[in-house]
Amino acid sequence: MIAELKQNVDLVSVVESSGVELVQRGARHCGLCPFHSEKTASFFVFEDNHYKCFGCGEHGDVIDFVQKLYGLSFKDALKHLGIGQGRITPKVKQSIERRKRRAELVREFRDWEQRYCIYISDLWFQTKQLMIDGIPHEDLELYAFLFHMLPVWEYHRDILINGTDEEKCLLYQEVRKEKKVCKEEAQNGRKQFQFRTTA
Repeated sequence: MIAELKQNVDLVSVVESSGVELVQRGARHCGLCPFHSEKTASFFVFEDNHYKCFGCGEHGDVIDFVQKLYGLSFKDALKHLGIGQGRITPKVKQSIERRKRRAELVREFRDWEQRYCIYISDLWFQTKQLMIDGIPHEDLELYAFLFHMLPVWEYHRDILINGTDEEKCLLYQEVRKEKKVCKEEAQNGRKQFQFRTTA
């Protein structure tokens, strides 16, 4: 029971609450090690809720972190984290919910990343193929939108293939915002159409 609870306590939150400033790098978080003096960050918190410093070698789980940082016994470390006799306190419950929500958001983001990359790559390839095959002059206006969007799709495709997670996350937010605007415009258009037809 203790093992399950400590796995669900958000180590990132515990580390940050101790005064360590963490920066997300992909699936990991990185910061200056609290166990030794350093100028270059070598302390990492991983997705599996464990940490390791590649400078001094300190590593472990959330209980190890609290014990070593504050010099606490195992029992006192449990109390510090709000874990007592296998029961979930409100503090731990909140931490578990944050961790679950963070994992859910990561899954949503990775799923979008894969689907959008396939979608954009397909649009990019088909549009390039149209340009190679040639388009009759009378159909140029019909395909003008595709040619206009091609540089945008190339830019998005490059981020998805070669970009950092930070760049992908910004793209994710941008695409979701544009999708929301388009949805609102479509809904407004339908409302105006209904008003005209019922007036």
